[in-house]
Amino acid sequence: MNAAASEIIFETRSVTKRYPGTLALDNVTFQVHRNQVNVLIGENGAGKSTLMRILAGVETADSGQLLLDGAPIRIRSPREAAAHGISIVHQELSVLPNLDISENIFAGREPVRAAVLLDRTREDLKAADALSKLRMPMPVRTPAAQLSLGRRQIVEVARTLDRGAKVLILDEPTSALSTVETDSLFQVIEDLKRSGVTILYISHRLHELLHLGDWFTVLRSGRIVGQAPRAEVTRQWIVERMSGRPASDAPPPPTSFAAASILLEVQHLALSAASLDEAAQAPLHDISFNLRKGEILGIYGLLGAGRTELLESLAGARPLLAGKVSLNNADTQISSVTNAVRQGIVLVPEDRQHDGLIPEMSIRENIAIGALNGPFISKSQQLAQVHRLVSDLNIAARNLELPVTSLSGGNQQKVLIARCLMRNPTLLLLDEPTRGVDVGAKAEIYLILRRLAAKGIGVLFTSSEIEETRILADRVLVLCQGRITAEFARAEITDESLFSAASPVVDAPPIPYPGAQLA
Repeated sequence: MNAAASEIIFETRSVTKRYPGTLALDNVTFQVHRNQVNVLIGENGAGKSTLMRILAGVETADSGQLLLDGAPIRIRSPREAAAHGISIVHQELSVLPNLDISENIFAGREPVRAAVLLDRTREDLKAADALSKLRMPMPVRTPAAQLSLGRRQIVEVARTLDRGAKVLILDEPTSALSTVETDSLFQVIEDLKRSGVTILYISHRLHELLHLGDWFTVLRSGRIVGQAPRAEVTRQWIVERMSGRPASDAPPPPTSFAAASILLEVQHLALSAASLDEAAQAPLHDISFNLRKGEILGIYGLLGAGRTELLESLAGARPLLAGKVSLNNADTQISSVTNAVRQGIVLVPEDRQHDGLIPEMSIRENIAIGALNGPFISKSQQLAQVHRLVSDLNIAARNLELPVTSLSGGNQQKVLIARCLMRNPTLLLLDEPTRGVDVGAKAEIYLILRRLAAKGIGVLFTSSEIEETRILADRVLVLCQGRITAEFARAEITDESLFSAASPVVDAPPIPYPGAQLA
């Protein structure tokens, strides 16, 4: 093997994959460079996930070759892929909610003593060590069902790394992580590179790709349209090859809301102990803020700051211990999700696969169920409204009777927004509004939210991406350990100011749970 060939650990040659009516991969030849971060980029539907599933043994190609260290191999199952040292962490996680953290990390590989007895002590110690290496210690007996999406992501990464992969495929690994957790993962990736692990990395976050990547490959419509080392890659190079059109970084224009009346006022909100679980680290304390009609208000914070808890409490999913919520200058009792919806408050959840979409239903049905609990409309009116929203939101669907899972991630997210709009909301809440969607779909969602705000709808969103927060928000509140620590107008938002306000003070005393004094 010559020097150039020795730099390539894994390779596809002329790989093609067809589905009914779709050519997902078209004669793809792709090289993975040894001990490097190999970035694979493309819009939703470009073929990235199909290619990764073939490499990981989840699917097989119709034609073409796979080569490992220059030798042809066949991969017909994830077990065969793992035997070759190839592992994948999927974007849609496979953490088992009925098992705790330790059990999830070692599922199917449980340590035993005397050849037959489960050694829970050893399992817990190994799990704690795996999480420590990821710089994310957690109580290892915590049930996975109680973990946030970000923490389940960490468990999934820990489980895969423990298997000792030579080639590790990470599909959107930071989609639910905050800046701190993302930085920790990047440090782990650098450690893995030094220890001889090759990384294949998929993400829609261009800033992290440019920071992390060593080699870049761009897919569009199932074909390779660009390959280059980091020294030759710029943001413009990526976007133009992904989209096939010139790049534009112009953010959407701000809305004019300064003279508008106050839509939402929150005073001294706190969560009750019944709203929390063992994994919760920062319940909400004394939260007060307001939101004007037509304003887009961002909530920024690190993982565990209380962002999701805040939105879910306003959406009626978590009971309050204390506080007052006013909508259009009228005191509002939010006792349930149904009650919140009837008052015009709707939530687009963080995890669209588990908490939002109903995969057994069609695209039309997933949108139309938004009309439930609202004023009665006929089926013909309902269908007309669905078609109008599909057009207004530019949802790319050939047939609305197809399963919602047939859509790309960005279009699935727009389906959830359309469902919310079926309810004619006054206040739209969005938890990570562009998680796992490509750069083109992000821009479309930003413009959708701007148009809604221009109609007077209040928009309140959370994001773990500083760049997204800076681009989209008219104003930002920063949460840290369950409290608001800063507020910034649009012109004041910087990476440094947001991160500084979101970072907990070292050696600060822990904030007690609300209601702890009653225990």
